[in-house]
Amino acid sequence: MLQTVSGPITAQEAGRILEHEHVLVGFVEDGKLTPELYNRDEVVTSILPFLLKLAEAGCGTMVDCAPEYLGRDPYILRRLSELAGIHLITNTGFYKKPYLPSFVYEISERDLADIWTREALDGIGESGVYPGFIKIALNDGTAIDDTQLKILLAAMRTSLETGLPIQCHTIGPDIALHAYEIMKRAHFDQERFIWIHAQTFKDTVVYERLAEAGGWISIDSIMKGTYGEHVDLLAQLLDCGVGNRLLLSQDTGWYNVGQHKGGNLRPYHHLFTDFFPAAAASGLDPHWLEQCVTSHAFQAMSRRA
Repeated sequence: MLQTVSGPITAQEAGRILEHEHVLVGFVEDGKLTPELYNRDEVVTSILPFLLKLAEAGCGTMVDCAPEYLGRDPYILRRLSELAGIHLITNTGFYKKPYLPSFVYEISERDLADIWTREALDGIGESGVYPGFIKIALNDGTAIDDTQLKILLAAMRTSLETGLPIQCHTIGPDIALHAYEIMKRAHFDQERFIWIHAQTFKDTVVYERLAEAGGWISIDSIMKGTYGEHVDLLAQLLDCGVGNRLLLSQDTGWYNVGQHKGGNLRPYHHLFTDFFPAAAASGLDPHWLEQCVTSHAFQAMSRRA
């Protein structure tokens, strides 16, 4: 089952799933983003046409990946879900420096996991909305710093205690391999783990190691102007045998707090209306493309026992 902002759904109800997109994002440092900094009605009005277009393109479910302190707003998501007739999924978890509140640096891994576990079991505040996954980030570079290590370990603990999968912002192969080794030493089931922005790895050996451990590899930022390189990457990943661990999304949307009417919003529907036909015309199997956004995405995002 997938946990949406309106309740759990089955694979049949979920349909096509975009597993890494954004509604509202606010890059306000030190965890100081609050609802007072944006207008909820304006966000809903701005995003709704894009979700209606996505539903028209045959997508049933979209995963919003902004964690708390970076734009997560369960009230907006539930309204949009009702108005657009599309399933939306939100999260528990935190991002990375400098967008963390000060208490994150001070509390223990156990206390951090307790915050997220409570949201998973009791809902997010008074909203009545439950998270469907854990969203975290690793710092960009070659090694995980102490703060992001604590967040990673807390996410692993929360996943074990709640069954929620983890989506992790990961840029580059070195940082991915560091996290991979940490989870391997902890005997953590990496099938619970989704490597976001994996198109930045560019090393088939890395993809093979992550897939062999059970991890899900999310290829995103699939937007106009990138179709050719994404087709080439996907063909390469199929050739090296990791096609059954791949997810596809775009990382689009992005109502940016502080910009006039949210800035330059990017449509959600082009993966289905533009990229899939282009990829099929270039030789990728249309059935496999559909699996990436249906059975693969449902399995990756499902809550485990």
